[in-house]
Amino acid sequence: MATLLKEIWPCHNPENYKVHFARRNPRGRKVNPLDDWVEDRAKWIGWQESRPERDQFNRPCIFSLMQFYHEEDIWLFGGIFRVTARFADRYEVELTEELEDSIGRLKIRSSYRSRTVRVKLENHYEKFTVSEVLGEPYSG
Repeated sequence: MATLLKEIWPCHNPENYKVHFARRNPRGRKVNPLDDWVEDRAKWIGWQESRPERDQFNRPCIFSLMQFYHEEDIWLFGGIFRVTARFADRYEVELTEELEDSIGRLKIRSSYRSRTVRVKLENHYEKFTVSEVLGEPYSG
């Protein structure tokens, strides 16, 4: 039986979070977020700071996942970020200590495929299952 994310991270206020399903944008940068994660964590943070025209990270926190493109329907946990400022062209974020030991190690199963990459956590939280917890953060 699969372990649900809520069993290891009981989130009592999912309405305070947006999920960031970070993946390569075929029309934008041709880089996968997972590759940026491996190359330079500052680049990964940049994925959270990028702001489209609309304020899509319009909640206090971001539950960030990056597509683990080696395995279908698997997402690597990239941290929980607090949005500290919103500007017209970017966000300012800070990494929180929530699930800090799981960053880069926790692999979550989700069949999410919609084009929208910044969505409400409460619509996905109950369905997130833990695929694997790596012994060390993923390094390529």
